Amino acid sequence: MADKAKVLIVDDEQAVRDMITAALKPFFVCEQADSATQAYDILEHFTPQVVLMDISMPGIDGLAACEKIKTELSPTNCAVFLVSGYNNLDMRLRAFDVGADDFIAKPFQMKELITKVQKVSEFIQSQTILKASEQESITLALSSMQQASHYSLVMQFFKLLNQCRNQKQVVNQFFSTMKQLGMLSSIMINQETMQFYGPNETQISPIEQNIFELLCTKGRLHHFGRRLIVNEKNVSFLIKNMPESPEESGAIQDISVAIIEGVESKLLDLARQQAMEQIVLDITSGISSLQNISDEYKSLILDVTNDLNQQISSSFHILDLTEEQELFIANLIAKEAKKLSALEPKMDLLKSNLTNVIEQTDKYFAMEKTSLPEADTNIDFSTNKPELF
Repeated sequence: MADKAKVLIVDDEQAVRDMITAALKPFFVCEQADSATQAYDILEHFTPQVVLMDISMPGIDGLAACEKIKTELSPTNCAVFLVSGYNNLDMRLRAFDVGADDFIAKPFQMKELITKVQKVSEFIQSQTILKASEQESITLALSSMQQASHYSLVMQFFKLLNQCRNQKQVVNQFFSTMKQLGMLSSIMINQETMQFYGPNETQISPIEQNIFELLCTKGRLHHFGRRLIVNEKNVSFLIKNMPESPEESGAIQDISVAIIEGVESKLLDLARQQAMEQIVLDITSGISSLQNISDEYKSLILDVTNDLNQQISSSFHILDLTEEQELFIANLIAKEAKKLSALEPKMDLLKSNLTNVIEQTDKYFAMEKTSLPEADTNIDFSTNKPELF
């Protein structure tokens, strides 16, 4: 059952107030005032749907009081019925001019009064409910728009994060996104060592560093006051001005989880890429060394073979070998030299294959770099908001 409507009865005569109250009380919640001034005081804590006010009162009359109520105290949430014994056109026009919703001439029938008050109070209540529903719809629409804006911002963050080629660009992109969200923040990257950053590569305070060191292992999200620290394995960031509204705070919290996962993934990707590039450099250096060794090996084999042939050939007369023995030894040396020479194409093929691997890897890295536009590292993080640490 709906709550009873409220009615404020304003009349300088106690008997009139009591009579109207007795008639309306079974249907409404009633309050009384003996003057306009007392009515103003009551309206500070009592919110009626209908005010029944006599025009002829000492001090502030009903016309002036009605105008004040309609323009200042309760312009939209209540109806004012002016009651008067002067039932003429001039009085009705004056009542209309000050914003009265109805004019009731004395004497009046209580049944008629009750019916009018019921209809108007029901209308006022329905309007109040409608406005509340409308406001709720507006709030929901604004919330949806904000969520869509946040979603777009996160998508843009991931797009720009993908273009970052080093840790500095990742950090700058993080601060750019947090600035767009209106969040004051700092970040710690914990890979081989702990590195702390504020906006524009500024140093953070010792107490902030200590907070990171203490809370970086305290779970994904850790709240303290209006601050929130968000953790991943290799990165943590601190938000210093979380919204007070639970809805806004929850939205920022969800966005923060997405952001830290993106930063963590990108940092790991950069670390893998750097490791791969170092491996390629090491292999390239190894191939160069292998080529030098191979060339030295070829030269050494050729020199040894020629020297051995020359020495044996020149020593046949000393060794006193038969012609058949000399031929056997010469053929044996030539045969073994041929075997050694047969290794050269295999060595060349190995070098060729390794060189091809390096060339293909270089093409991959070159293609990856040219496919990404240069990330903007000149981001303005200037803000008039004070740091909280």
